[in-house]
Amino acid sequence: MPFGWLSNNSIYAKLGMNYSKVVENILENGEPGFLWLENMQNYSRMCEAPDFKDIKASGGNPCLEQTLESFEMCCLSETFPNHHENLEEYLETLKYAFLYAKIVTLGLTHWPETNEVMSRNRRIGLSMTGIAQFLAKFNINILKTWCEIGYNFVKNYDKFISKKLNVPESIKITSIKPSGTVSLVGGATPGVHFPLSRFYIRRVRVSNKSELLKDLIDAGYHVEPDQMQPESTMVVSFPIDLGEGIKTIKDTNIWEQLSLAAFMQNYWADNQVSCTVNFSKENEGKQIVPALDYFQYKLKGISFLPQLENKTPYPQMPYEEVDGNIYVNMLNEIRNKQEKNGNRNELSKDGIKKKNIFKHDDREGSNFCDSDRCDV
Repeated sequence: MPFGWLSNNSIYAKLGMNYSKVVENILENGEPGFLWLENMQNYSRMCEAPDFKDIKASGGNPCLEQTLESFEMCCLSETFPNHHENLEEYLETLKYAFLYAKIVTLGLTHWPETNEVMSRNRRIGLSMTGIAQFLAKFNINILKTWCEIGYNFVKNYDKFISKKLNVPESIKITSIKPSGTVSLVGGATPGVHFPLSRFYIRRVRVSNKSELLKDLIDAGYHVEPDQMQPESTMVVSFPIDLGEGIKTIKDTNIWEQLSLAAFMQNYWADNQVSCTVNFSKENEGKQIVPALDYFQYKLKGISFLPQLENKTPYPQMPYEEVDGNIYVNMLNEIRNKQEKNGNRNELSKDGIKKKNIFKHDDREGSNFCDSDRCDV
């Protein structure tokens, strides 16, 4: 109880169960999520007949994008289909993303039980992110085509590379991560989730000793001390526009969010789709039970999060929704500062490389599954 609120919690849900009691708690704080072990054990992609590949599976990782046996670990790799102009280009990305993950499975851990199951399953979670942006750029039919052709491409490539490496083919190969920091770095919406807003301010916390700070200030970005750690940390504000046609949480409902998760579970993920469905407690709370009754046969796991009604912004929020006018004003302010300083394009990639800002000993890894926080 003292620390359970810090974790992602799911229950083992039985197909056909009465979801009413559990949903009562979800309406308050979104906990717990649902895990349908029967679907996880019996199915790869839900569009295919049961293959029982994961009959030994006992659960999943905390974010629930991976089916796992006891002692088994995740091996995840992420791709950005929205950053590609055509399928051929994306297939090339899938090839190298899969090859990277496959090579990672060749490594050994300190635990014999883990080595046994990892060597046997070679499980990979080749994920897509920025799906909401992809739908805005293309459409659902093109997404289906990319998913089906991409999945079959990777399956065939696995046969080839596994023979070359003299290891078993991977038991499962695809998933959809919830995706936080990785998507932010790539300028993508997180996984299968819709964004909160088309326009928003993204704030990133940076050490006040970082060599990047001067370039950010010279480039015109708003930089101020962190109110919680002013002695050591600065906060940089970036105005973000996700582009025309992007659908936001306010434009959707729980049925559309669940349908998109089921779509990706059907055509892409043979592991799982990690999805948290945002809902209005007042308007949609009563729809969760019938929605679960329907989608329990189309998903392997799902979680819900009630929207904060009448939420009050607090200073230096990681995400702050704004309208188009505020975005344009911030952008103009940045451009004016750049012109005043005479250093427009100060943050070009070549400029950063020449200044050798990113040194090897400055890098720090992250020790968590996922987060809404991005530290530099």
